[in-house]
Amino acid sequence: KTILFGFVITIVGLLLCFSCKEVDDSQKADEQFDNYITRMVGFTISPISGNTGEDGTQATFTVKLKSQPSGSVVINISISDTSEGVVSASNLIFKINNWLINQTVTVTGVNDDLIDGNQSYDIVLAPATGTDTYYFGLDPSDVSVINIDNDIAGFTIESISGNTTEALGTATFKVKLNSQPTADVTISVSSSDTGEGTVSSSSLTFTSENWNANQTITVTGVNDDLADGNQSYSIILAAATSSDSDYNGLNPNDV
Repeated sequence: KTILFGFVITIVGLLLCFSCKEVDDSQKADEQFDNYITRMVGFTISPISGNTGEDGTQATFTVKLKSQPSGSVVINISISDTSEGVVSASNLIFKINNWLINQTVTVTGVNDDLIDGNQSYDIVLAPATGTDTYYFGLDPSDVSVINIDNDIAGFTIESISGNTTEALGTATFKVKLNSQPTADVTISVSSSDTGEGTVSSSSLTFTSENWNANQTITVTGVNDDLADGNQSYSIILAAATSSDSDYNGLNPNDV
């Protein structure tokens, strides 16, 4: 009886051992399969072709899947700073028949009119949605971009409309800024010879709202009662004063 009982116990132990081994092997197989799937699913994202620019310069990159999905895979696209760039598509959709085809995203630089230097921003690729369970929630890497600044402090001064005359004949010219200032910019205006001409305003002030709107100076000739022939003189535009360091002290050309 003792021998028979021991034999039965041995057989049961062996059966349990084989059963546990099958469970272990099954778990290992599942883990290996999951690891395989993890290595296979994913995204291939090309480096971006270059920088964008405030002059509208564009850059591109491409995205495709690493493996064929069982259903749709959707990646939403956004910009971390829309004042620096915009993208050509709001999302990318991959399906069973196009997963291996590169889809191109075009990024276009935006002009912000500010002298803010070159600015870095990101093309944000959101975690995938869709019907494929292995791709769902998988987050592709974002793409970093630099937008090249093209704004320079300066003045646009139009040519004067003509000559003044001693019969109080007038002439005009216009002034505006080349970029949006961070503070008011004031330019004093005067005549180099008030015996020949006077100006309609003693100063021009540009703000962050009206910086790119032309401001007009009218110059009126003065009669000096002298037979002195035609006389040249200048309208003096003094160096700008401003809390904006890019404009403060910048001296526009006289007219």
